[in-house]
Amino acid sequence: MSFEEKLRKVKKDVKKSSQDTYLRNIRRLYKIENELPISNNSKWLERKSLQKWFLKQTLSIRRHLATAALVALKIYKKENDFWYSKQQVAREEYDKQRQTRTLSEKQKKNIPGKGFDSLYKVVKNLKAELRHVLKNIDTLSDLLRVQDLIILSLYAEIPMRLDYATLQLGRGTVNSIYKNTKKPRGWTISLTDFKTAKSQGPKIFRLKQANQRLLNIFVPAVKKLTDHGFLLSNRLGKKMSKQVLSKRLMKLTKEKIGKRFSTQLLRVLYAMKNRDLLMSAKEVSDTLMHSQKQSIQYAKKD
Repeated sequence: MSFEEKLRKVKKDVKKSSQDTYLRNIRRLYKIENELPISNNSKWLERKSLQKWFLKQTLSIRRHLATAALVALKIYKKENDFWYSKQQVAREEYDKQRQTRTLSEKQKKNIPGKGFDSLYKVVKNLKAELRHVLKNIDTLSDLLRVQDLIILSLYAEIPMRLDYATLQLGRGTVNSIYKNTKKPRGWTISLTDFKTAKSQGPKIFRLKQANQRLLNIFVPAVKKLTDHGFLLSNRLGKKMSKQVLSKRLMKLTKEKIGKRFSTQLLRVLYAMKNRDLLMSAKEVSDTLMHSQKQSIQYAKKD
C-alpha cells in the first residue's frame, strides 16, 4: 500500500480536501531532501539536516509543515519529540501573532493604497474592456476572458476562500450555484462543504444585482461550451481546481492592481474595510464564514 493510500485510510473520517492538504504539505516537506514518491519508512523525518532546515523557515511555513510531519508520523505509527514540540510552538506563536492583529511584512508589501476597494475599479474596467465579448461568448477563449471578470467580481462581493472552484451548476446538496425562480429570485450560492462548515452550518448567499447580470450571461455560456457541470473552468475547458483558482486570482490581481492577492489577503482587506462594523455587526462574520471573534482577528490594524 502506498503512503497516499495509507493516509487516506487513516484519515478517512476527514474531508477529501483536508486529506489532499495533508498530502500536499507532506510531499512539500519530503521533497526538501528526497525524490517522490513518499517513502513508507519514517527515517527521513528523523534527519537532523531536515530539522535544521525547518527551523530557518517562517512561522507560516513552520506551522503547516510541522502539522504535516505529525500527520506523517501518525501514518507511520511513530512518535517524534522534535516535530511535536515544534508544532506546539508554531501554533502558540501563530495564535499570539493573530491576537495582536498586526499585518505581516508580506501582507504589508502586497496591500494596495486603496485596500479592498481596489478590486471595484478593476471590475469596472474589465466590464468596459469586455463589453463586446459579453454580448456574444462563442468560444472557450471568450469564456475564459469573461471568467476572469466573474472571479474578481465575485470576490469583490463575497471574499470566501477557494470554494468558488467547488460550485456545481444547479441546486443540490453540495456546494452549488443556482438561479432561484421563487422569491427571493436570482442567482444564489449554497455552501455545505467548507472549512468551518461544522461550526457555522450551511451558508446561503443571494448575489447582488451586478453579479446577477453577469451570471445571466456567463452561466448559459458555461453550459454551452463545457460539460463538467461547474461554474469555473480551466484553460482546457475542464473543471477548475482550487489550486488553479488560487494561481489565477494571484495572477489577475498582479496584472490588474500591481499587487498579488491570495484569498487570505483579500479576506484580511475585507475585514479591515469593515473593521468598525465588526465590533457590533454579524454580517461580515457571516460573509467570511467564521465567528465574530475570528473576524476581528482578520481586521488588522493599520
